[in-house]
Formats: sequence, C-alpha cells, structure tokens
Amino acid sequence: MIKAILIDDEASSLEALKIKIQVCNFELTILKVFDSANEAILEIDNLGPDVVFLDIEMPTMDGFAFLENFPGRDFEVIITTAHDEYAIQALRYSAVDFLLKPILISDLKLAIERLSMKIDSKKSSKTFNLQKINAQFDKIPLPSLRGIVFVPLRSILYLESDGNYTTIHIEDGMKHVSSKNIGDFENFLKNLGFFRIHNSHIINLIHIQEYLKGEGGSIILSNGVELDVSKRKKKEFLDFMKF
Repeated sequence: MIKAILIDDEASSLEALKIKIQVCNFELTILKVFDSANEAILEIDNLGPDVVFLDIEMPTMDGFAFLENFPGRDFEVIITTAHDEYAIQALRYSAVDFLLKPILISDLKLAIERLSMKIDSKKSSKTFNLQKINAQFDKIPLPSLRGIVFVPLRSILYLESDGNYTTIHIEDGMKHVSSKNIGDFENFLKNLGFFRIHNSHIINLIHIQEYLKGEGGSIILSNGVELDVSKRKKKEFLDFMKF
C-alpha cells in the first residue's frame, strides 16, 4: 500500500482529490492532509509518506519552497496545480507527474501507475544494494514466509527462470522463489562464481560434477540434476572454464 499526504491551501481542492483517490479504490492510503506547507514540514518525518501530492501556489510557503527543505528526499512528488506554467520546473524537481486542476480521474490513475512503478523500481534497487553488501559475507538475502533468510552463496546449486520470477535451488533440497527475474540475478552473481548456461538457468560453478558433450552440451550438478547448456552459450562457457 502506497502512503500519501496531500498539501493544498484550498480546502475544496483537498477534498476533491481525497474523494477521487478513495472512489477509484487505488492501492493508496492517505495518511494526512495539510492546508499549509509549513505544517507539513513539521510532521513529514514522523509520517514517512511514499508520495506527497503538492500544490504550488500557496501563501507563506509555495510548493517548490517546500521541496527545498528536502534536498535528499526519500518520498516522491506529484504536483497538483491550476497553473500549467510550472510544468518544466516540476520536472526539475523530479516530480513523478504534473496534474492540472480540476484533476481528471483518468490522469490521476496514470499518475499513480507511474508512481507505483517508480516505487517498485526503488525497492528493487535497495534490495540489490543489500545483496551486494551481503555478498561480502558470502550470503544473499531471499524472502521467506517469516521475513528474510540469508542463504550462503556456496549452498546455492542453481537458479531457474519462471517468467518474471526466479526459483533458487539450495543444496538441502529447499527452494526459494523471488519476484526478481533471472537477468537481475545474473548481473549480481556473474562475478561471484556463477554462470548463466541457458536463458532458463544460472549455475553455481562449485557444484559442477560433469560436463557432457552435445550440441550445446549439458551440466551435471552435485545433486545429480542435469541442465542443458544452450548452443549460444557453449563456447563462452567452455572458454570460461578453460576446457
């Protein structure tokens, strides 16, 4: 669920936006509404929003002045204004979207879809930064029913693509499913003793038991599983292994 706050000095605009968000049943919860940017500054750290819907022309402090208080902000911004001349400036402040009042529900829906994609992208980046940190300790964090399990890299036999998901096969027979695609794992693991032998599989090189000749050939791992090497990957793999 995306957490939002709304800032606008016009009560009617705040209420209209609030109703449109609620009526459309977006995956978005409104933490609080503010009619003053100054008041929002005092509470924003405690509220921890994912996004701020922000009006520009407000007394005492306008929307852009509000953003100047957060040079390294960790929340996204969607500008809501009746003045289209602020569009370019909104881009300079990295706003997710620029909505002109009166806000159309179709435009609001598109803005929230863009917001959702951007938040998902940020989460992905944070996850793999965490993985890089843990690679120093030869472990990779993977989701579990209870939270996160830290799996030793050497215990991973191979990774298997399943569309947009990846299944990680472990020595003890356990499997972990990640919402990351196999390409993301390839980028992370390629310098850590893993090799992508096929569009569908990345293997842990320490678990290779045997290479069988063939058009592309195949690999037998320490648990007896046999996996094909694609024709396209055969030469690269054999060169890498210095066969």
